[in-house]
Amino acid sequence: MKTLKLLLPIFGALLFCAPSRAKDPGADKNAPLQIAVPVAKAVLQKEAEEFRYTGRVVPISSVNITSRISADLMEVGFEEGDFVKKGHLLYTFDDTRYNATLKSDKARIAEYEAKLIYAKNDFERTNELFKKGVSTKDEMESSLSQYKSYQASLLGAQADLILSEDDYEHCKIYSPIFGVIGQTNYTEGNYITPSSGVLATIVQLDPIRVKFSMSTRDFLNNFSDFASFKNNCALRLKLADNSFYECEGEIDFINNEAVKTTATSQVYAKFKNPKSRLLPNNTVAVYLKNKVDKEKVAIPITALMFDDNSPYVFVLDEKDIPHRRNITLGSSKGALQFVNAGLKEGERVVSDGVHKVIENVKVKIAK
Repeated sequence: MKTLKLLLPIFGALLFCAPSRAKDPGADKNAPLQIAVPVAKAVLQKEAEEFRYTGRVVPISSVNITSRISADLMEVGFEEGDFVKKGHLLYTFDDTRYNATLKSDKARIAEYEAKLIYAKNDFERTNELFKKGVSTKDEMESSLSQYKSYQASLLGAQADLILSEDDYEHCKIYSPIFGVIGQTNYTEGNYITPSSGVLATIVQLDPIRVKFSMSTRDFLNNFSDFASFKNNCALRLKLADNSFYECEGEIDFINNEAVKTTATSQVYAKFKNPKSRLLPNNTVAVYLKNKVDKEKVAIPITALMFDDNSPYVFVLDEKDIPHRRNITLGSSKGALQFVNAGLKEGERVVSDGVHKVIENVKVKIAK
């Protein structure tokens, strides 16, 4: 009797907690319970996410200075680390031999020009006599041969003069670009030949480029084409000391082919560098975003589900019945997920507890 008194409150509690459909004689006992889930509308939000990439500083122009001649180095015309302008005299070599060769070639040309005049006149006289029958054909042909021979000799001497002038000009080396020159590998008094290698290197530092890899997906999601990328891209750099570089950059160009193994493209951005804070081969962080804030459909990130085929959400129809919808993802920002394709503004999606939802089975909307 005592046991029965203890069980009665428990039975009462069980009856009180039974599903509501048990009280309804007309309810379908085989119908599944309706699950209560929160629901959110797809809304338009401005997408202004900033992407970070690792970049490397590279020069726009870099020139290795080498010698085209063999001679003693007489003078180095710069201080290591100097800014040099285009046309600045860098190296002066002993030009004695090359000056002598140049004068000799000029003298040979003068000699052949004089001989050519005489040979031409001689041929013309002999040819006239041949026409009158006074001179023989052999004499005429001999004078013609001599004339042609001096013509060829003059052409050869003129070619030699071009080479000797070129050698003489290379007794002085001038800077071909504006930039910063590095260490000189040879000083005055050394005998330099073309095989001596690089004398010094000049690097253009202002402006300068930063190279980084950008995924095809990021490019298409945010810019879609190169014109938009070049005109609407905002670029800034973070340096090794975690400070942001004072000058914003601009897109210079994208390499003409993607990297096959990574589906990325090499992007080259250009930055002003008046204080030479960016040096070639330094590593920097590149921060990039679209200047134009585009509006995209956004949903709570908790609404997402994934399988082998695609990311997807459950979209509710007017009867609160969920239907699977495959979507294409954009970027995410905080608790929001941007959707590139698959959803329209105003459509309702299950925003949490998605794993409990059964497709095509009506749900309750939780407050």
